[in-house]
Amino acid sequence: MRVAIIGGGASGMITAYLLNKKGYHVTVFERQPILGGHIRTLNKNVISDKFTQGQFLEAGVIEFPNVFFNFLNLMKELNMELEPINIGSALFLKNGDYYLSSLDIEKNFTGFKRVKEYLKLDALYLQSLGLWIKTRLSQFQNLHNQPMSNYLKSASLGDCWMELLTMYSYTTPFELVDNFPAEIGIPVLRDYVFVPWYRLKGGVYSYIEKIIDQFQGDILLDVQVTKITRNDNLVSITLADGSTRDFDKVVLATPPDQVLKLLADPTPAELKRFSAWQPNQGQTIIHTDTSMYTRYGIHYLSEFDFMQGDQGWGYNAWLNQLCGITSETQYSLAFNLESLIAKEAIIHTQDHQASLYCVEAFAHRNEVIATNGINNTYHVGAYLGDGLHEGATTSAMRVAELIG
Repeated sequence: MRVAIIGGGASGMITAYLLNKKGYHVTVFERQPILGGHIRTLNKNVISDKFTQGQFLEAGVIEFPNVFFNFLNLMKELNMELEPINIGSALFLKNGDYYLSSLDIEKNFTGFKRVKEYLKLDALYLQSLGLWIKTRLSQFQNLHNQPMSNYLKSASLGDCWMELLTMYSYTTPFELVDNFPAEIGIPVLRDYVFVPWYRLKGGVYSYIEKIIDQFQGDILLDVQVTKITRNDNLVSITLADGSTRDFDKVVLATPPDQVLKLLADPTPAELKRFSAWQPNQGQTIIHTDTSMYTRYGIHYLSEFDFMQGDQGWGYNAWLNQLCGITSETQYSLAFNLESLIAKEAIIHTQDHQASLYCVEAFAHRNEVIATNGINNTYHVGAYLGDGLHEGATTSAMRVAELIG
């Protein structure tokens, strides 16, 4: 059986690996000159002439919680080494005030100042107690077709912090978090925040390298698929150069907003399921500028900090800790904080092409899963799970089993 996979990101490459193990001939079509999707590891699949020290910095996916069961089992199968990381977070307001996690309080302060910071943190936790109880008691079936704004209703900093965690996890503009689907947002905030987290030794892209080493099919890079035509027995893939290749089945491992652009003959049901998805163009910056912390008197960074700047809320992730960097230079990954970063401190700017999560688009997720295989067409991607790496892995396993 010949299977075409459109997209060489996490879900596409995991699907290719699983189908290849079953003995199918798999061809991966990737429109970028590199694989990885949202995995962008400097000195692996991304090269920067400003960072050549031989260490690995992440410009995309960084860390994983221990409740990513399917993903962690795959890492074990690939003999990947995971390293535990401590996770702390801080909140910096435009007016000069700030709130640190207990981990950051211990690193930055002693004596009475430490006690004062703990009292501030306890007050913030108290504000969030009602929301925390509400998320713990929420039944999954009641979250369907509900926006996050139904749960994050107050203007308190506690609710704001929860919204910022959603922004961090999905690189979603803060002002659009209100319409983020509670069906994935609430379980993530409830189940992923207060658990152990890990990084992959050697960088996240190293597991894609392991897959490539074992892969027996074809990987076509820098290739633009312009049209997918299907009938009962055949799937035809047309490329930008006009050539056509025929397959028995096709797996769409693209962002969902790209699906209708590829299908030459979408059914009315497919039009309904994918028409509400819109692109989400994001950008992250790897840099060495710590001056944004100076005005707050903070010397030791959190693993990820939320900052209220001139352009609204953004985040700054401390890569030395998250990536295991031993250099004295402080490396960070920032989102929506361009005005706070000196241009000469920028090492790498990474554009991300994702999909915008909203209630209207996410409402049809279960239909997409249930109809996998119709017209010899299958769908994989993080959006068919928790929106994160576990969702990408789980959807790939599901489709590999269906085809198998």
